[in-house]
Amino acid sequence: MITYDLHVHSCLSADADDDMTPVKVIDRAIANGLDIVAITDHNSIENLQAANDYLKYELGGGITFIPGIEVESAEEVHLVCLFPDIFSAIRMGTIVGKNLHDMRNKPKKLGHQYVCDEFGEVVYEDDKLLRFPTKMTIEEILFAARQMKGVAFYAHLESKAYSVLSVLGSLPVFPQAKALEFTNSDKGRAFAQKQREKYDKFYLFSSDAHSLDGINTKENSEDLEEYADAFRDDEGNISADRFIGWLRSFEGV
Repeated sequence: MITYDLHVHSCLSADADDDMTPVKVIDRAIANGLDIVAITDHNSIENLQAANDYLKYELGGGITFIPGIEVESAEEVHLVCLFPDIFSAIRMGTIVGKNLHDMRNKPKKLGHQYVCDEFGEVVYEDDKLLRFPTKMTIEEILFAARQMKGVAFYAHLESKAYSVLSVLGSLPVFPQAKALEFTNSDKGRAFAQKQREKYDKFYLFSSDAHSLDGINTKENSEDLEEYADAFRDDEGNISADRFIGWLRSFEGV
């Protein structure tokens, strides 16, 4: 059984709990029995290095970490972008950062945006307004992610705000996303079932967690075992690089 959560926020996202340090996110994902987890903060990759270093140097493994970012398009659509390695994610983060509006966050009203180290300590608080549409269009986000050897997909399609269906009414014909994401909830799964008749895509169910308790567990996560040969390496380990390559490979997307 291979379980996952590909949409988890850390304390860098203003609307996430302050205790969601990268260290605690990784620890909780492991405790929940997940095999794969991605951190995807709003319009920033600044907490990915801490998560990557903690897992690599402090824990020595235990889960496959996928570096990611949730980008809000100029149209106010949320897309999750995932990458095969930290360097590709950082390059994407640089592109997104250059397309942020010059606005400041208001922590007392919107929440804090903490950047942490691999020991779980807060290094600084980002004062840029991250929870806001970027200057990038949907098309630009999709193509930028692919140029960085990553994959992008529309987030939480059942949502009445910030989903591609709530904003545009339907999926754009071009460019097409590789997969569709729904929140791993009764509402999300019910909505996904209705969409299967319309869209022949690969369906993902992640938590969009803004609290540690919201992260998927082994018991409620989808099982990817049937696809395992596509993203296990020669030693049987789940490779982030192969996993992203697998997500990019779906026919017709």
